Amino acid sequence: MSERTKRQHVVPRFYLRYFTQPDGELWTHDCVTGTARRSTPEKTAYETNIYTPTGEDGARIDLIEDTLAKIESQAATIYPELLAFRPLTPVAKLDFAAFLATMFARSPAQLRQFAQTMGQMALWGSRHEMDREFRQKEARGDVSAADELIRKILHDNEMFTMSVDRRVGLLAFEQAKPLMNIMARMNWSYEISEKQQLVTSDNPVFWVKGGGPPDLQGYGFGLGNRLAVIPFPLSPGVILRLDWRPDGAWKKFKLERQRAKLANQYQAKHKERLLFFRDSDQGLCNLGMKYQFPVNQIDVGVPSPMIDVVRKL
Repeated sequence: MSERTKRQHVVPRFYLRYFTQPDGELWTHDCVTGTARRSTPEKTAYETNIYTPTGEDGARIDLIEDTLAKIESQAATIYPELLAFRPLTPVAKLDFAAFLATMFARSPAQLRQFAQTMGQMALWGSRHEMDREFRQKEARGDVSAADELIRKILHDNEMFTMSVDRRVGLLAFEQAKPLMNIMARMNWSYEISEKQQLVTSDNPVFWVKGGGPPDLQGYGFGLGNRLAVIPFPLSPGVILRLDWRPDGAWKKFKLERQRAKLANQYQAKHKERLLFFRDSDQGLCNLGMKYQFPVNQIDVGVPSPMIDVVRKL
């Protein structure tokens, strides 16, 4: 029986190897420390037991980590086909869509955002229950000064913060299968950058709006939107583009320098902490610091107190 893996990579090692120099190293820029360092894929972008929570019996649950390993192995066999610009078979496309969907769900950014959302939902439930009990006491004339003070504090978002265990964010994996099915239906094509190296990040799978009028206020923008685009970097010179355009499937398109820079900007905005790139580039380090605070793709639209996501409560 093999020893379980404790050092678990938030970005697969085989994927990062496509961004390395001939000596097998790449650059990792950390926007929290403001530093860039050369390293190997094995020695960057990992945490201990990030995908293996502890069960009630105290044992580690390895289901997610084991499943990710199987999906990565399948994707690794498909990757050369993509870099050779070959159309994938429907089965291979679905397999790689599973890889992309789990890449989205496994990122520290998504784990944090899902944990925050679960914290907000728990808070709403607590407020609702407290208000119900308060109204019952009010009807009986039993409201005390302490009841009024607690109610005021709980409804004042500036009065307290809330801590949530990040392991709650593992619920993000619940969306992997529906995302996989949507991605497999999208059109896939290639964008090739010849004059600007492309970066990737610790949150490399996200979707952006590819043109069209501004969104209506209060309406979300999901992957099923006909303007949604996933720009997934395959290497320092190639992006796999997923979109809903009726034409262009499996075609190659030249990525002009300015559009390549925009793609890097998207990666910098959506990262949680780390950018990865092949060649030393101060401009990319500056980009990482410019977007030090990542955007959130999950916005429930309701104000809440500050929610801190911690590794363990």
